[in-house]
Amino acid sequence: MDKVVKGKITKITSFGAFVSIEGGKSGMIHISEISRDFVKNIRDYLTEGQEVEAAVISEDENGRLALSMKRLVQKANPKDPDSPPEDYFSSRKSDDKSFEAMMSRFKSVSDEKISDLKKGYDGKRGRNGKKTKH
Repeated sequence: MDKVVKGKITKITSFGAFVSIEGGKSGMIHISEISRDFVKNIRDYLTEGQEVEAAVISEDENGRLALSMKRLVQKANPKDPDSPPEDYFSSRKSDDKSFEAMMSRFKSVSDEKISDLKKGYDGKRGRNGKKTKH
């Protein structure tokens, strides 16, 4: 679901924040869906009575909503290098949507990442790739 709702935080627990939404519905923002940063204490990010906007993740048979504030931030900034791979590739504009073009892009990104990893690994092992004695 790509629906965005507005509501008011009614209760904060150690695992999430409950939200009252216009129209009588209610929802919960799980602690993992509040921010892309690690959230140790929800009260550092939200307060009771605060108005929030959140994306609807799902709705159960009773009409309760699972909500995410984190997903709104990801959609607002799709070119963020920390975004998941599917967001990274979908944000790339290309006239050629062929399989070969997609594989070529994937290979070049993979090669760059492998090169960076090798540089870090070789730096830890010494210049010539052999372990140094201490």
